Amino acid sequence: MPHDNRPRPGQQWRVLDVPRRHHDSFPPNQRPRLRPTWDIFGWSFLLITLGSLFLTALTPAVLVFFPGPGPVALASLYALVFIAVTWFLLSRTLIYRGTPWLLAGAAVLWGMTGSFAIGAFTVSERLIELSYSWDLDEVALSLGGAYPEELAKALGVWLLLHTGRAWWNRPWHGLVAGMLVGIGFEAFENLGYAVMFSVYHPTSDLAGVSEMWLFRLVAGPLLHAVCTGLVGFGIGMAVYAAGLTWRRRLAWVLASGMAGFMVHAGWNLQLDSTAATVVHLVGSWGLGAALLVTAVVISTKEARGLAAAGRYPAISIYQRIPAPQPAAAFPQVQHMPPGAPPHGTPGYPGAGPGPR
Repeated sequence: MPHDNRPRPGQQWRVLDVPRRHHDSFPPNQRPRLRPTWDIFGWSFLLITLGSLFLTALTPAVLVFFPGPGPVALASLYALVFIAVTWFLLSRTLIYRGTPWLLAGAAVLWGMTGSFAIGAFTVSERLIELSYSWDLDEVALSLGGAYPEELAKALGVWLLLHTGRAWWNRPWHGLVAGMLVGIGFEAFENLGYAVMFSVYHPTSDLAGVSEMWLFRLVAGPLLHAVCTGLVGFGIGMAVYAAGLTWRRRLAWVLASGMAGFMVHAGWNLQLDSTAATVVHLVGSWGLGAALLVTAVVISTKEARGLAAAGRYPAISIYQRIPAPQPAAAFPQVQHMPPGAPPHGTPGYPGAGPGPR
């Protein structure tokens, strides 16, 4: 999966890959300043996140009134601990190296805001209703949950890979972005389920929050990180892998997107048989985890080779290619036609008077 930094015909930008260690060896005032790219991708990410933040905040705000602030506070604390622990573990991996904490935090934030708002407030309810009306009760949550949620999370990965392309510039960075988005989504989803189902505990709402959080951690741990990690890996290949035709890039996006969706959809199946339920839960999560581990191992192997050569982590510097300037016009020199008499010969134009 070599990184493609070659200028292509018609491009107005040149991409320079610089080892991060070499970049940091210069004083801050003598090296390019690294910052997010505020183009259509960066502004789209910011506007969608801010708009989704309002919708996301409604959920805990409503739950404060029932069942109360105590369960919401405890569930929120568990969510913060969950994010901190999983984020820390991911940051210890080689493929994460070089990721600034603000960019990683933006990915987690998208999982809690943009992914949730788009996944829950767009077509989810309509797809569930259609499934029931078509007598497809078993796949109602698969279509209404997995389909819009994975699309929403994939959108965040796509926007982040472009917005943070100064730091995220390798195919496996889509994998990292996907897992971070999944961590944020899973934390917020677990928070909501823990508070809503806490009222069913026979003795204490707080005990109900703790039990529901523990149950969701044990049953399908990091499911969303697994699914969106797979989706993100394909997006990273499509954006940053070298030597691929547009058909192969599209194939990576479709194949990885289908893998993440099928794992999520398989987990959400609603079957009557207990044995069948156990099989599809274990099978879906196990298949997704195996694919994710394979992607991580392959990516780590390549990253280790680049790191050994001093080329990873690297930052990407985008330089505008100057437009070609028109050639300067030089005065034309009049050439003597073949066979013409030498200059100064009597009778030749421009000749002066002959010697006296």
